[in-house]
Amino acid sequence: MAFQPCGCVDDSIIVVMQTQQRLRTAWDARERYRQREARLARRAAEREARRLKVTDVAESAQPARPALPTAAAAILARAKAKAAERMER
Repeated sequence: MAFQPCGCVDDSIIVVMQTQQRLRTAWDARERYRQREARLARRAAEREARRLKVTDVAESAQPARPALPTAAAAILARAKAKAAERMER
């Protein structure tokens, strides 16, 4: 859609050519913006997929651990037994 001036060039032709150039620049900027948005969305989706994958792997790799270490659980059990004895008296 390039403008081809005829032999009768005047100031209005210059305005038309400048307007065409501004429109071309605006359309190019719009296309760059759309490409950038698509690229950012793709990266965000990839990042989210990696995050979910790492979380799933981490959850499945670790066996269920008890809430307390063995020694602490034994101490707690003794303390509860001792407290139960005192309550009975």
